This record gives sequence, structure tokens and C-alpha cells, in this order.
Amino acid sequence: MPNTQNNDIQPNEDRKRIANGAGLVFLGRMGALIEAASLFVFAWYYGSETFGLFAYLWTILTVSTVVSDVAMTTAMQRFVPKAKEGDAEKYVGYALKLTLIISTAIAAVVCFFAPHLAPLINIGAASAEHLTSVIRIYIWVLPLWTMVEVATAAIRARRTFGPEIRIRIFYEQGLRLIAATVFAVLGYLTYGLFIAHLVSVSLAALLALRLVSKQYDLSAIIRAPLTGPVAKEMRQYGLSIMPANIIKKLFSAFPVIYLNWLMPGAAGADASGFYTLARKIASIILAIRLTFEYVMAPLAAEKEGMGDRKALQVMYGFATRLSISVALPFGAALILARNDILAGVPPEFQVISSAIAILCIGRVVEAATGPSSAIIEMLAHRSLPPLNALLGFCTLLAVGYYMVPLYGVTGMAIGAAIGINVTALLSMIETMVLFKLYPYCKLLIRPLIASLILTGGIGAMIPYSETWPTPLGFIAAITSFLLALFLLIRYGLTYEDTASLGKLNKLKPKRKPQTK
Repeated sequence: MPNTQNNDIQPNEDRKRIANGAGLVFLGRMGALIEAASLFVFAWYYGSETFGLFAYLWTILTVSTVVSDVAMTTAMQRFVPKAKEGDAEKYVGYALKLTLIISTAIAAVVCFFAPHLAPLINIGAASAEHLTSVIRIYIWVLPLWTMVEVATAAIRARRTFGPEIRIRIFYEQGLRLIAATVFAVLGYLTYGLFIAHLVSVSLAALLALRLVSKQYDLSAIIRAPLTGPVAKEMRQYGLSIMPANIIKKLFSAFPVIYLNWLMPGAAGADASGFYTLARKIASIILAIRLTFEYVMAPLAAEKEGMGDRKALQVMYGFATRLSISVALPFGAALILARNDILAGVPPEFQVISSAIAILCIGRVVEAATGPSSAIIEMLAHRSLPPLNALLGFCTLLAVGYYMVPLYGVTGMAIGAAIGINVTALLSMIETMVLFKLYPYCKLLIRPLIASLILTGGIGAMIPYSETWPTPLGFIAAITSFLLALFLLIRYGLTYEDTASLGKLNKLKPKRKPQTK
């Protein structure tokens, strides 16, 4: 463990930028709570089979989005912060135009071949007759969602992390929940869920473009060429990094697809829905890591462009300390609450309790590697992220191949948890070896010890929670996590780290004046 304490001891603007940006992004990522809650509503109103079909098709669309965006979301984080005056619009304009062309073309092809694609999906006989029409309607979410992803990535590239929160939470997810509920109450149980998503994403796409027009010169974006040096640079980087993004997405998507393929008829749709709900609940923890990755990506590119490796080290260490310290008690609290959470869905979903616990543990371990993947994507050779992702995905396939026949959805969760951490650990090792950037230093010792003690206290309640009446486990989880967070800030984090946390710094007891 290198001694970077001297370089990371005083509060600084870079650390505050990390904390402020992370706070805003974390609120956005907490949209997973709204989405998870909406999945409970969908499961009750539409049943496990229709919900499972929605989960399967949405998974396919998210993978397709990674293809249609050609890694432009990542490319903008790399190039826009370092762009010369007037070039930023060229990067953004090229990204928006290229991805719109590709996503629209894919949607048109799928719409045409929908009758031939429908038999490849396992679904109950009653729903099978509507499947072609569902595919033809729902596929048009693809160009709209691709636009949302690319447009909000352009906003993040400006190191502005707050405006997309309203789009992703209050408009896209909130409107989807409201519209799906209205359609269900009116009795449109076959198409209602899919049309509701199409409506919500349409509004989100329009609002995302409006945000872009506030941060960039819209006329310059419209004039941006599809050829030339900027286009070539973006295209080459995007194509090289796209395999890594696809494989990264497959970590969450492939288990859903694989379970549908493995189990015939309605059981395949049910299994897809089961795993999707388990993954979505556990992915609340992922919000912590993604929060720091979103913030670190453009800042890492900016600092590297300035040659300020020392500042990058400070930011990396700070982000990793917060990620580990918060993820440990958060993961324990989520496992503690899982049985009460599942009380809100139909009884057949109770089988995913173990899968939730396994995925939560996997996400906590992943969070301990900090935003290393973002640093590798921004600074390393473009072949490294795809290689890391491929090795992790192969691990998922190998473990899942043996575990799924034995344990079903739980076995798939074991494979996913191990696979994601192979990729995360490889990225962390590479940041140390290639760039001499170290996620851990002496400043980690105090918050880590405090976090482990607090996590142990929450974990001690988990075995007893199996017999607790609802919602005692949920109340205990929220109360214990908030208490742990308070104690962590007050006694675990250093004065230097809490000085960067804005208003949360008030929770820290005042430092005693030093006597000469």
C-alpha cells in the first residue's frame, strides 16, 4: 500500500468537484428505486408472464442500444472535455447523427422481420399470438432511448451532472409508471406496458435534446459533419471500445436472455422476470460505483490532458474511500430488507431471495475497486476495456453453465457476481501497474474499520430477520443504514474528506484547536 497520504491530506477543489458531482449523479442513479418500485407495480398488474416478456424485450433493447450508440456515450467523455473551442459541437453533433441513423435502421429491420423473430422467444400460448405486434410497437423505443443516452452523455461531458435527473426519474420512469398503471386499470393488459414505455421515452428524448441545446450551440451541432478528422477520431475510438460496452451490458442482460432460452414456454418468461427483479433490487448498490465512474470519466480525461496526475490520484483515492465506506453498510441493509421487499410482489417471486443476497454481495465487492474502470476507459489503450470485459463475461458463462442447471436463478446470480468482479479487479490492477494510480492509502484505514464494524452490526440482524413480521425488517434496514451513515461521517471519515461533502460536513464534530 503506497503512502499517498501527503498528497491527499488537504481539502481541495478537485475533491469537492467529485463530491458535488457524485451527489447529483447519485440522486439520478437512485432512480433505480423508482424503477424497482415500478417493477413491483407491473408484476402485480400485468402478471409474471407479461412482466417477464417486458423484462426480456427491455433487456434486448438495452443491449441493442449499446450497439446503436457505437460507444459515443463513452467517446464524448474522452474527447469533449479536451476539445478546442468550437470542436465540442462537432463531437456531439456527430454522435447524435450517427446513433440516430443506426438505431432507426435497426428498428426498421426488426419491425420488418418481427414475424420471424417472435418464435425465438419463449412465452405462454395465450401471449404468443400478440407477440409479433408487441415487437413491432416496442422496437421503436430503441431510437428514442439511444437519443436519451447520447444526449445525456453529452451533458455529462460538460461536467454537469444534475439536469438529467429530472429526465431519467421524473419524466421517463415516473411517466412510465403512471401510464402503465392507467393502461392496466383500463384493461389494456396485453399492450399497455409496452405503449406506456414508448410514451415515456418519447418525452424523455425531447427533453434530453432541450438540455443539449442549453449546453451547446444547437446550430453548430446540426451543421456537424459526418466525415472529417473529428468524425474519424470518434468513430475509431467508438468502434474499438464498443465491444467492451456490449460485454459490460451483457453482464446484466445475458442472464435474462439465457434463462428465457433455457426454460420453455411461460416458464422462460417467468424466469426472465424473476432474475430481472433480483438484479434490479441489487443494482441499487451499483448506483454507488456508477456515481463515481460517471463523475470520474470526464474529470480523468481533463486532468490527464493537463498532465496533472497528482490531482487524479487524489480524486481516485477519495472516490474509492467513499465508495467502499458507503457500499458495505448499504449492501448489508439491502440484504436485511430483502424479504420485506419481496412481500410487495406476487408469491411466486419469493424464490429470488437468495439471488438478491448473492448479487448484493457481488456489487459490494465491485464497489471496493472504486472508479477504476472509468479511468482505464479514459486513459488506457482502447484494447484493454474490451479484454477486461471479455474475461469477466467468459467467467460468467463458465460459472453459469454449471450453476444454472443446479440452482436456476440463484445459480445465474452466482455466475454474474463472480464475472463482474473479474472485470473490476482487472481494471483496478491495471490502474496501479500502468498509471501508478492507487485506490488505497492510509487514509482508507479509519473509514474502512468504521464501515466494517457498522456493517457487522447490520449483518448480525440478518439471520433473525427471516422470522420478523413485515415491515419490521425494512424499517430496521433503513434505520440501521441511516445510523451507520451518520456514524461513518461523524467518526469514520477524516476531517479532510468530510470538508468536501458540503452540508454533510456539519455532522462532523468540530476539531479541537491544537495547543502549541
